[in-house]
Amino acid sequence: MTQTPRAKDMEKAITVINQVIKRFYMEIRLALDEYTSDRYYLLVNLVSNEITSKTFGRFTAAEMEFFKKVLFEIVCSENGYITSTECLNLNSVLPGNTTKSEVEILIDKFCRELWLCEKDGKIYLSLLGIVELEPLLSSVYKDYITTCLLCNHIVIQGYRCSECNILFHLYCVKHYCRRQMLVCPQCKADQPEMEAAVRHILSPDIDDDNFNTSNSASSSRKGKGVGKTSVRK
Repeated sequence: MTQTPRAKDMEKAITVINQVIKRFYMEIRLALDEYTSDRYYLLVNLVSNEITSKTFGRFTAAEMEFFKKVLFEIVCSENGYITSTECLNLNSVLPGNTTKSEVEILIDKFCRELWLCEKDGKIYLSLLGIVELEPLLSSVYKDYITTCLLCNHIVIQGYRCSECNILFHLYCVKHYCRRQMLVCPQCKADQPEMEAAVRHILSPDIDDDNFNTSNSASSSRKGKGVGKTSVRK
Protein backbone atom coordinates (compact mmCIF):
# COMPACT_ATOMS: atom_id res chain seq x y z
CA MET A 1 0.00 0.00 0.00
CA THR A 2 1.28 3.47 -0.88
CA GLN A 3 1.45 5.68 2.18
CA THR A 4 0.54 9.35 2.14
CA PRO A 5 3.22 11.86 3.18
CA ARG A 6 1.32 12.46 6.42
CA ALA A 7 1.25 8.73 7.22
CA LYS A 8 4.97 8.43 6.47
CA ASP A 9 5.74 11.37 8.75
CA MET A 10 3.64 9.83 11.50
CA GLU A 11 5.42 6.49 11.13
CA LYS A 12 8.84 8.17 11.34
CA ALA A 13 7.81 10.19 14.38
CA ILE A 14 6.50 7.12 16.18
CA THR A 15 9.71 5.22 15.46
CA VAL A 16 11.74 8.04 17.02
CA ILE A 17 9.43 8.29 20.03
CA ASN A 18 9.52 4.53 20.60
CA GLN A 19 13.31 4.58 20.64
CA VAL A 20 13.15 7.11 23.48
CA ILE A 21 10.36 5.59 25.57
CA LYS A 22 11.45 1.94 25.32
CA ARG A 23 13.73 2.54 28.33
CA PHE A 24 10.52 3.11 30.30
CA TYR A 25 9.04 -0.13 28.93
CA MET A 26 6.45 1.75 26.91
CA GLU A 27 5.63 1.61 23.22
CA ILE A 28 3.27 3.31 20.78
CA ARG A 29 1.38 0.79 18.64
CA LEU A 30 -1.10 1.08 15.81
CA ALA A 31 -4.39 -0.74 16.38
CA LEU A 32 -7.64 -1.15 14.47
CA ASP A 33 -11.08 -1.04 16.04
CA GLU A 34 -12.68 -4.47 15.60
CA TYR A 35 -16.08 -3.03 14.68
CA THR A 36 -15.30 0.11 12.66
CA SER A 37 -11.70 -0.52 11.46
CA ASP A 38 -10.80 2.97 12.74
CA ARG A 39 -7.06 3.37 13.35
CA TYR A 40 -5.72 4.29 16.79
CA TYR A 41 -2.24 4.90 18.11
CA LEU A 42 -1.98 3.44 21.61
CA LEU A 43 0.58 4.02 24.35
CA VAL A 44 1.13 0.50 25.68
CA ASN A 45 2.78 -0.65 28.90
CA LEU A 46 5.29 -3.47 28.27
CA VAL A 47 6.32 -4.11 31.88
CA SER A 48 3.92 -6.92 32.71
CA ASN A 49 1.31 -9.10 31.06
CA GLU A 50 -0.27 -9.94 34.40
CA ILE A 51 -3.16 -8.25 36.15
CA THR A 52 -1.18 -6.98 39.14
CA SER A 53 -0.79 -3.83 41.17
CA LYS A 54 1.95 -2.73 38.73
CA THR A 55 -0.45 -2.32 35.84
CA PHE A 56 -3.55 -1.67 37.93
CA GLY A 57 -1.97 0.62 40.52
CA ARG A 58 -5.12 2.69 41.04
CA PHE A 59 -7.24 -0.31 42.03
CA THR A 60 -7.46 -2.39 45.20
CA ALA A 61 -6.86 -6.14 45.24
CA ALA A 62 -10.63 -6.77 45.44
CA GLU A 63 -11.26 -4.43 42.50
CA MET A 64 -8.63 -6.25 40.42
CA GLU A 65 -10.32 -9.57 41.24
CA PHE A 66 -13.58 -8.04 40.05
CA PHE A 67 -11.92 -7.01 36.79
CA LYS A 68 -10.56 -10.55 36.31
CA LYS A 69 -14.07 -11.91 36.70
CA VAL A 70 -15.47 -9.40 34.20
CA LEU A 71 -12.63 -10.17 31.79
CA PHE A 72 -13.28 -13.91 32.03
CA GLU A 73 -17.00 -13.47 31.32
CA ILE A 74 -16.31 -11.22 28.32
CA VAL A 75 -13.75 -13.62 26.86
CA CYS A 76 -16.07 -16.61 27.32
CA SER A 77 -19.14 -14.85 25.93
CA GLU A 78 -20.52 -15.69 22.50
CA ASN A 79 -20.60 -12.07 21.32
CA GLY A 80 -17.52 -10.56 22.99
CA TYR A 81 -19.39 -8.55 25.63
CA ILE A 82 -21.60 -8.88 28.69
CA THR A 83 -24.57 -6.75 29.62
CA SER A 84 -24.30 -4.06 32.27
CA THR A 85 -26.71 -6.07 34.45
CA GLU A 86 -24.55 -9.18 34.16
CA CYS A 87 -21.52 -7.08 35.09
CA LEU A 88 -23.26 -5.68 38.17
CA ASN A 89 -24.07 -9.22 39.30
CA LEU A 90 -20.37 -10.16 39.34
CA ASN A 91 -19.79 -8.31 42.60
CA SER A 92 -19.27 -11.47 44.70
CA VAL A 93 -15.51 -10.81 44.83
CA LEU A 94 -16.10 -7.38 46.36
CA PRO A 95 -16.77 -6.76 50.07
CA GLY A 96 -20.16 -8.16 51.08
CA ASN A 97 -21.71 -4.77 51.80
CA THR A 98 -20.87 -3.36 48.35
CA THR A 99 -24.00 -1.82 46.80
CA LYS A 100 -25.00 -1.91 43.13
CA SER A 101 -24.40 1.85 42.98
CA GLU A 102 -20.82 1.34 44.17
CA VAL A 103 -20.31 -1.38 41.55
CA GLU A 104 -21.55 1.03 38.88
CA ILE A 105 -19.00 3.59 40.09
CA LEU A 106 -16.26 0.93 39.89
CA ILE A 107 -17.26 -0.05 36.34
CA ASP A 108 -17.14 3.63 35.37
CA LYS A 109 -13.67 3.85 36.90
CA PHE A 110 -12.43 0.94 34.77
CA CYS A 111 -13.93 2.69 31.73
CA ARG A 112 -12.24 6.01 32.58
CA GLU A 113 -8.94 4.19 33.02
CA LEU A 114 -9.49 2.67 29.52
CA TRP A 115 -9.63 -0.98 30.59
CA LEU A 116 -13.34 -1.40 29.81
CA CYS A 117 -15.86 0.34 27.58
CA GLU A 118 -19.62 0.64 28.05
CA LYS A 119 -21.99 1.24 25.15
CA ASP A 120 -25.73 0.68 24.79
CA GLY A 121 -25.95 -1.28 28.02
CA LYS A 122 -23.05 -3.60 27.11
CA ILE A 123 -19.59 -3.91 28.65
CA TYR A 124 -16.60 -4.58 26.37
CA LEU A 125 -12.89 -4.95 26.88
CA SER A 126 -11.48 -1.67 25.59
CA LEU A 127 -9.28 -1.24 22.57
CA LEU A 128 -6.30 -0.33 24.74
CA GLY A 129 -7.10 -3.13 27.16
CA ILE A 130 -7.16 -5.82 24.51
CA VAL A 131 -3.87 -4.68 22.97
CA GLU A 132 -2.05 -4.29 26.27
CA LEU A 133 -3.41 -7.55 27.71
CA GLU A 134 -3.00 -9.63 24.53
CA PRO A 135 -0.08 -11.70 25.94
CA LEU A 136 -2.15 -12.45 29.05
CA LEU A 137 -5.26 -13.31 27.06
CA SER A 138 -3.28 -15.60 24.75
CA SER A 139 -1.78 -17.55 27.65
CA VAL A 140 -4.16 -17.52 30.62
CA TYR A 141 -7.33 -17.62 28.51
CA LYS A 142 -5.96 -19.66 25.61
CA ASP A 143 -8.82 -22.18 25.85
CA TYR A 144 -11.36 -19.41 25.29
CA ILE A 145 -9.55 -16.96 23.01
CA THR A 146 -9.73 -17.23 19.23
CA THR A 147 -6.87 -16.17 16.97
CA CYS A 148 -7.94 -14.63 13.68
CA LEU A 149 -6.63 -16.89 10.93
CA LEU A 150 -6.17 -13.91 8.60
CA CYS A 151 -3.84 -11.84 10.81
CA ASN A 152 -2.77 -14.17 13.66
CA HIS A 153 -3.93 -11.77 16.39
CA ILE A 154 -6.60 -12.47 18.96
CA VAL A 155 -10.18 -11.52 18.13
CA ILE A 156 -12.94 -10.82 20.64
CA GLN A 157 -15.66 -9.61 18.27
CA GLY A 158 -15.98 -10.30 14.58
CA TYR A 159 -17.48 -12.47 11.87
CA ARG A 160 -18.23 -16.07 12.85
CA CYS A 161 -18.39 -18.82 10.22
CA SER A 162 -21.79 -20.50 10.26
CA GLU A 163 -20.19 -23.89 9.60
CA CYS A 164 -16.94 -24.21 11.60
CA ASN A 165 -17.78 -21.43 14.12
CA ILE A 166 -14.34 -19.83 13.83
CA LEU A 167 -14.11 -16.07 14.42
CA PHE A 168 -12.39 -13.47 12.22
CA HIS A 169 -11.89 -9.72 12.57
CA LEU A 170 -14.46 -7.82 10.54
CA TYR A 171 -11.73 -5.68 8.95
CA CYS A 172 -9.77 -8.81 8.01
CA VAL A 173 -12.89 -10.25 6.39
CA LYS A 174 -13.45 -6.98 4.52
CA HIS A 175 -9.93 -7.17 3.14
CA TYR A 176 -10.35 -10.88 2.38
CA CYS A 177 -13.62 -10.30 0.48
CA ARG A 178 -11.89 -7.90 -1.88
CA ARG A 179 -9.55 -10.65 -3.09
CA GLN A 180 -11.31 -13.97 -2.51
CA MET A 181 -14.61 -15.72 -3.09
CA LEU A 182 -17.17 -15.62 -0.28
CA VAL A 183 -15.99 -18.77 1.46
CA CYS A 184 -14.66 -19.34 4.96
CA PRO A 185 -10.85 -19.09 5.02
CA GLN A 186 -10.78 -22.02 7.45
CA CYS A 187 -13.30 -24.65 6.28
CA LYS A 188 -13.96 -23.25 2.78
CA ALA A 189 -17.73 -23.41 3.28
CA ASP A 190 -19.77 -20.92 1.27
CA GLN A 191 -20.49 -17.74 3.24
CA PRO A 192 -22.95 -15.69 1.16
CA GLU A 193 -23.71 -13.47 4.16
CA MET A 194 -20.06 -12.53 4.68
CA GLU A 195 -20.07 -9.44 2.48
CA ALA A 196 -23.20 -7.99 4.11
CA ALA A 197 -21.72 -8.55 7.58
CA VAL A 198 -18.82 -6.19 6.84
CA ARG A 199 -20.64 -3.64 4.69
CA HIS A 200 -20.42 -0.99 7.44
CA ILE A 201 -16.63 -1.34 7.59
CA LEU A 202 -14.63 1.33 5.80
CA SER A 203 -11.85 0.09 3.54
CA PRO A 204 -9.35 -1.07 6.16
CA ASP A 205 -5.72 -0.05 6.07
CA ILE A 206 -4.43 -3.43 7.18
CA ASP A 207 -1.49 -3.85 4.88
CA ASP A 208 0.77 -2.29 7.50
CA ASP A 209 3.16 -4.70 9.19
CA ASN A 210 2.64 -3.17 12.61
CA PHE A 211 -1.11 -3.21 13.05
CA ASN A 212 -2.58 -4.96 16.07
CA THR A 213 -5.97 -6.26 17.15
CA SER A 214 -8.44 -4.00 18.87
CA ASN A 215 -11.92 -3.89 20.33
CA SER A 216 -15.13 -3.58 19.00
CA ALA A 217 -18.32 -1.62 19.13
CA SER A 218 -16.93 -0.28 22.37
CA SER A 219 -15.82 2.80 20.48
CA SER A 220 -18.50 5.16 19.26
CA ARG A 221 -15.98 7.61 17.82
CA LYS A 222 -15.66 7.55 14.07
CA GLY A 223 -13.44 9.30 11.59
CA LYS A 224 -10.77 8.99 8.98
CA GLY A 225 -7.22 10.18 8.85
CA VAL A 226 -3.89 8.97 10.06
CA GLY A 227 -5.27 7.85 13.39
CA LYS A 228 -6.32 8.68 16.90
CA THR A 229 -4.42 8.45 20.13
CA SER A 230 -5.50 6.74 23.33
CA VAL A 231 -3.40 7.37 26.42
CA ARG A 232 -4.14 6.20 29.94
CA LYS A 233 -3.52 9.14 32.27
